[in-house]
Amino acid sequence: MFDEKSLIERFAAGSHDAFERLFLRYHQKVYYFVLGLVKSEAEAEDLTQDIFLKVWTNRSRFAEVKVFGSYLYVLAKYTVLNHIEARRVDLEELDAARNVESGKEEIPHEVLIAKDLRLMIDMIVDAMPPQRKSVFRMSRSEGLTNAEIAERLGLSKRTVENHLNLALKELRNAMFLLAVCYVLLMF
Repeated sequence: MFDEKSLIERFAAGSHDAFERLFLRYHQKVYYFVLGLVKSEAEAEDLTQDIFLKVWTNRSRFAEVKVFGSYLYVLAKYTVLNHIEARRVDLEELDAARNVESGKEEIPHEVLIAKDLRLMIDMIVDAMPPQRKSVFRMSRSEGLTNAEIAERLGLSKRTVENHLNLALKELRNAMFLLAVCYVLLMF
């Protein structure tokens, strides 16, 4: 049996056997995750196949990936979001064709990306331990200084700084995965 790190290394080098093992390990998890988002078994199966096709096609990039499961989850999420967005755009184009004078205001692509980014940040912050989440929100949402947060929560200023550093590290890691997914989705 191969540990995940060596399996990913073999996969990144082009091993069909390693890909098959990863596929068997993650296919069902990805399928059910996608199914929960699209609510259609046929669409979920098609999207799951698309995800694993992207993984295989871009296998050489996986030499740098440290947590395959997290990467796969993010790739699945953005594949589904792109699919839903494409479906929404198709419906909007159909509506526009039916009624050219609809008066609907178009949403620029950048606004959609910003909303998606905000959703991702909120999800990451919500998953943080309670104290870190409180410190982060007080800092970013309420605009409090580290000293003010420390006083309110009865913590040392250094503890507040540590919580903020850990929170920002989590967000940076997620943004890196997001950037990698966007690059992969371009191919």
